[in-house]
Amino acid sequence: GNKDEEPFIPYLPQFTKLVWDLLMTVTPMSKHDALATISIRFLSSLIGKLMHRSIFQDEATLREILTRIVIPNLTIREVDEEKFEDDPAEFILGDMEGSDSESRRKCTQEMLRAMCRQFEGQTTAIVSEHVGSMLQQYQADPANQWKMKDVAVHLILGVAVRAESAQFGVSQVNDGVNVMDFFSKHVYSELQEANMSVRPMVKATCIKFVTTFRQQFSKEQIVGLMPLLIAHLGSGDVVVHTYAAAAIEKILTAKVAGPGGVKGTKITG
Repeated sequence: GNKDEEPFIPYLPQFTKLVWDLLMTVTPMSKHDALATISIRFLSSLIGKLMHRSIFQDEATLREILTRIVIPNLTIREVDEEKFEDDPAEFILGDMEGSDSESRRKCTQEMLRAMCRQFEGQTTAIVSEHVGSMLQQYQADPANQWKMKDVAVHLILGVAVRAESAQFGVSQVNDGVNVMDFFSKHVYSELQEANMSVRPMVKATCIKFVTTFRQQFSKEQIVGLMPLLIAHLGSGDVVVHTYAAAAIEKILTAKVAGPGGVKGTKITG
């Protein structure tokens, strides 16, 4: 709790450096997942608080966090690919919004959101640079660089959301991110790909993007998206068709139109 922090404050910079150094050296191996997630959550709790702003406010520090901690921990590993194929239920638990299970990727996205709470402009600018170069790498060689696209979408998911709830999705978007432009250029085109077996992990991430920003889409966009999501129900990958089903359900419950096209009251509780 916060009340216990005061005696600890004098030691905080040193302790933060120890955790920081640990995260720089922790391997991507799954046996180190618990250590990585606890360390990421510790740093997130500090970054998100105004009282600790001075530790992180330097742009070089923010760049280092993004390059050396955020991006490596958002990147798909071999173990994630195996889990996606062989243990989809476990993959979904660690990846889906609202689940108690903490994957590296989920913790890292929370860390990005904490960075944006205190340093939105700087974090968004640095992330935008990375996203741009990652998408260029992907476009130059989609067959071998698909993981770059996956990280790029996860980075946008991390910085674009200002406020959201599990029930209604995003209610407030970071003004510095053009979510709809990113959607039309990089997400929609992925879901239009007729071959379901191409880049299934990227497709799952793109469906997650659609679910997250479901309140931001116009009626016309939803009309265009629905057939694509329905098509993904036929995917041979459990994660993809599960995410597609979840997306359809959430979109249908989010866009309840009453008489005259007036949105009905959303049922809460």
